[in-house]
Amino acid sequence: MSNCPKRNRLDSLGYRSLEWSAAHHLQKVLQNSRHIAFVVAAALVLCAAAIGPAPRVAAAPVAAPASPAVAAAAAAVTHPGREVFGFALASSLADPTIGYPVTHPGREVFGFALASSLADPTIGYPSWNFDLLTTVAYFGLHVNSNGQFASDNGWTTWNSGSLTSLVSIAHQHGVKVVLTVILQDFSPNTPAMCAGLANADTTVAATVQQVKAKGVDGVNIDYEGLDGSCGNNDPYWAQHAMTSFVQKMRAGLGSSYYLSVDTYASSAVDGYGFFDVRNIASYADSLFVMAYDLEYSNYRRFPLSCSSFCLGPTAPLSGYYYNDTNVAAQYGAVVAAGKVILGVPYYGRKTCVATAAPNAYPTSSVTADSYLDASNEASDPAVQAGSYASHRDANSSGTERWDTWYNTALHCTRELYWDDATSLGKKYDLVNAQNLRGVGIWNLNYGGGAPELWAALARHFATCSSVSISASPASPVAAGASVTAAAQAVGCPSPVYEFWIRAAGSSTWQMVQAYSANPSYRWNSTGAAPGTVYLGVHARDANSGPGHETYGSVAMTVFSPCGAVNLNSSPASAIASGTAVTVTATATGCPSPIYEFWLRPQSQATWQMVQSYSATPTYRWNSTGATPGTVYLGVHVRDAASTAAYDGYTSIPATVYSPCRSAGVNTAPASPVAAGTTVTVTGSATGCSNPVYEFWLRPAGSSTWQLVQAYSSSPTFRWNSAGAADGTVYLGVHVRDAGSTAAYDAVTSTAMTVFSPCTSVTISATPTAVKAGATVMVTATVSGCTNAVYEFWIRAAGATTWQRVRAYGSGGTYAWNSSGAAPGTVYVGVHVRNATSVADYESLASTPVVVS
Repeated sequence: MSNCPKRNRLDSLGYRSLEWSAAHHLQKVLQNSRHIAFVVAAALVLCAAAIGPAPRVAAAPVAAPASPAVAAAAAAVTHPGREVFGFALASSLADPTIGYPVTHPGREVFGFALASSLADPTIGYPSWNFDLLTTVAYFGLHVNSNGQFASDNGWTTWNSGSLTSLVSIAHQHGVKVVLTVILQDFSPNTPAMCAGLANADTTVAATVQQVKAKGVDGVNIDYEGLDGSCGNNDPYWAQHAMTSFVQKMRAGLGSSYYLSVDTYASSAVDGYGFFDVRNIASYADSLFVMAYDLEYSNYRRFPLSCSSFCLGPTAPLSGYYYNDTNVAAQYGAVVAAGKVILGVPYYGRKTCVATAAPNAYPTSSVTADSYLDASNEASDPAVQAGSYASHRDANSSGTERWDTWYNTALHCTRELYWDDATSLGKKYDLVNAQNLRGVGIWNLNYGGGAPELWAALARHFATCSSVSISASPASPVAAGASVTAAAQAVGCPSPVYEFWIRAAGSSTWQMVQAYSANPSYRWNSTGAAPGTVYLGVHARDANSGPGHETYGSVAMTVFSPCGAVNLNSSPASAIASGTAVTVTATATGCPSPIYEFWLRPQSQATWQMVQSYSATPTYRWNSTGATPGTVYLGVHVRDAASTAAYDGYTSIPATVYSPCRSAGVNTAPASPVAAGTTVTVTGSATGCSNPVYEFWLRPAGSSTWQLVQAYSSSPTFRWNSAGAADGTVYLGVHVRDAGSTAAYDAVTSTAMTVFSPCTSVTISATPTAVKAGATVMVTATVSGCTNAVYEFWIRAAGATTWQRVRAYGSGGTYAWNSSGAAPGTVYVGVHVRNATSVADYESLASTPVVVS
């Protein structure tokens, strides 16, 4: 699904840029009728997704008593059959890691988690605030036509430690994890969807087995298709089969597992569509309404009335024909509001436009921006200084944002429509006003840890609960280090923090930073006595009265560190892949240094530990298989008595290249060629990522090669063969990687036969006038070539067509017997060429003979 945010994996640029070629989601928007659904599916780019124990009680959200959504979620929680009695220690009663579960949002906050970047520390689950989530949907496992799961990246991640870690962290925070099963088909007659629904029993069995095996809490169904008969007598077979599939999934899971279904924005009012939401809701706990991508159905209607696609809000709150307010009302009229999750987009769309005006027509392809990309567009170096402007949509009360700027790289004005935290907050207000079950996010990876997104969720859905505090660097730290204490309050819409410190050996706390919205405090440990120092924080909501609502502290061990560390390698650079490299470190300032060695290719953001801490100051790196480019070799050093991750570190770059394994060469035109022809010689290389080429020539009759083009990245050389002696000329190429210092990594050559072409030919006939039956001797004389061959032709009197009478041969004469020739002028012709040539001819001539 290129260019469709809802189901793409954001892979090309480390998942952060949807210009990932600009990666993502079917404009599946509104299936208002079977006809509309077909037109939308046919006209838009069809996007496809790239492709145990009972649920833990902690996974059920803690919700406000008045919320219908909460009541539905609470009904899914099972209790033990016998009494389970436990003591709660006062000393750690509210500890968020070992005490009672933290408070969660008052409504469901449902977010999709992409398999492709699930564990990415910048945008995956490590960057999310689980205290502001209730449900995370792993996206996902793709279903084949036979009802079985596809063996793709989703399956691999599902069976990896990343999934296990996600489930563990989510459950620690009382957050449910559900498995999304995916089947999307908008092709004619939707054969894959029809087959998948026909094999629903197989899918249900496989899904239930995976849910129980992985200890997750339920299922999210993402089946996206069109209604139709699927070859049956029932014209709405697909709709009925979809409802039956949900019913079977509920039966297979039982009532203790969570079940949600993704539906289209218009499904509540589309009786002929793929989703029968009224009946589906009777089996599902929630309906995730995909209320986005609406611009693709709004542009032709008021208030825009564009003649072709023009930009607009992807999820307008109001003011447009299709909008979130209407969608919420339509769903609320058909199913209980407590089952409706309003899906919101963490993405937008951008394109080049003719002028910076609202709802402009695209002048280039329309691409998608994740929230993180959209929020950072203004800092792109390609933005012309002073050109960036932000606006709010005037047609919608949701104040959806649109930005314009001039892009100096694309040489055009860019326009981007997207939802920022402000417009998302308006949609959250709608969820609360309509008393919906909650909000759904497509998708969490697009927003990562963006604080304004989490803050918006907190402001609209969260209540105060607890505070955590962490220190960076973590304990222990070297005396003199600058330590940042960072606090995070859970549930507080507008938290403020007060920081305290207790010195090693002391029993008295000292306030070091008064209450403010700043969640961090920088402590300079210079002069701190060795031992355990406590950093503490008080937290409260800014609107609360004096005093604190919760508090926390973290212990920090201070020690004496190692000093400087140096690093060198042998050989230094450049290094052919496969070379053994010795890395040596030295440290000063600590009596017993120990060393830990690390490695990071330039193409990766993550360092890999290659030799754990020991007293050995060297590491021997085998570069076999290393990707060409810069590899960073690093070392951590600490005193043997220290428990810190490191006291000091450094790194050095090493350039690795892959030598070219083989060389190839070809010529155009191919041998043979006439002297004077310009021959393009093209070299090729395998095994090296940055080949350079050096071209050589050996003239005919010579044993000496001549350099004709020095090393460069150009794989071609143009040889003008003018003046070349007849015979075999050899054209050769040396290749090596650009990082190599060798004379060459590989070499090859090809033979080229050069010949002198026949430049002209004359022809005579004796006699030139004959009676029919006489023999005429035709003689051709050629110049310019030493090895001519001749081909003779005749054109009969009154004819327009030549006939070959003798194929190419070495003789320059031909005896023509005129017997049977019609009276009139007969033309005798000749073609000549060098015997080596493959041309039809190089020169030609003709002469008349009169026959009477």
